[in-house]
Amino acid sequence: MKTFEVELVLPTAKHRRQVEEYKQKYANEKMISVSLIPGCGSLENQTFDEWLQECNDHRVGKNLPKDYVPATQFIAVRKTDGKMVGTFQVRHSLTPHLEKIGGHVGYSVAPDERNKGYATQMLILGLEECRKLGIKKVRVSCVKANTPSRKVIEKCGGKYDGDAEFDGKMFERYWIDICV
Repeated sequence: MKTFEVELVLPTAKHRRQVEEYKQKYANEKMISVSLIPGCGSLENQTFDEWLQECNDHRVGKNLPKDYVPATQFIAVRKTDGKMVGTFQVRHSLTPHLEKIGGHVGYSVAPDERNKGYATQMLILGLEECRKLGIKKVRVSCVKANTPSRKVIEKCGGKYDGDAEFDGKMFERYWIDICV
C-alpha cells in the first residue's frame, strides 16, 4: 500500500491560523482559474469564521446558494508536522455547469509547497472520498494552461473528454472511473 505524506481533514477552528496564512500565500498569485484559490469554496472572499460555517453547512446541504450542490471541504495537512499544504473539495453531485467545467473535485496546493507530489496524493485521497459517496465516475477539469494539474489528473487515471470555454478561459475536461 502506498504511503502518503498528507491527509485530508475537515477544517475546524483549530486550523484558523493555518487557513488564514494559506489564504495570504495567494495574495500575489495570478488568477488562472475561475477563483484565485481553487478547491476552497469561498475562502478568498470570506473571513475564516464565515468560511468555516459555510464548509459545515454545505457538507450537509444547508444554506446552499442557487445552483450549488452539497460539498465536503478538506484541507490537506502534511503528516510529519501538521502543516496545511493544500485544499481539496468534493462536490457530491454535478450541475450542468459543474459537468461543463467545475467537476466533482477542486484542489489547490500552496505556492511554496508545489512540485512535491502533494496534488497527486490529494487527488488519490479525494477520489477515495468520492467513492465513499457512491460516485462512480468523477469529473475533473483544469484550465488548459495549467500543465501541472493536467499531469496530476492524467497520472490519477483521467481520460480526456474535450475542452470547454467559460469566462474567457479554456478548460480541459476529464473523467476518472473509480470502483465503488
